[in-house]
Amino acid sequence: MKNLLKISMLALSLILMIGNITAGNSTINKKVLGNWEYVSEQAPYEYSEGNIVLSEKDGKLVGVVVIDGYEMELENLSEEKNKVTFNIYVEGEEVNVEMTFKKNTFTGSASFSEGTIPFSGKKIK
Repeated sequence: MKNLLKISMLALSLILMIGNITAGNSTINKKVLGNWEYVSEQAPYEYSEGNIVLSEKDGKLVGVVVIDGYEMELENLSEEKNKVTFNIYVEGEEVNVEMTFKKNTFTGSASFSEGTIPFSGKKIK
């Protein structure tokens, strides 16, 4: 009986530890949240600068790109460690975006049918 109790307690402990590890992995890296100003010398003029706003809503990462007051919602947004990826539609075309964060700055690329455009930026306080 004592062995059965010990095995049950061990099994329960393992289940709780696995649950905590899984819950810990699903949290958003708070370092990527905020208002990020970007610039790109290679982008068309009207898209060469703007803001990317990343926030948390109902435990999920959400965001928008803001250019001259116009907001475009980010789709398929995902985050892993210091990297965020998403899709956005610009003038009807899907653009795949990747951003890598380092402290209060980031580098990134936007890929679409005509190629890839690099961009970079910093966090606005």
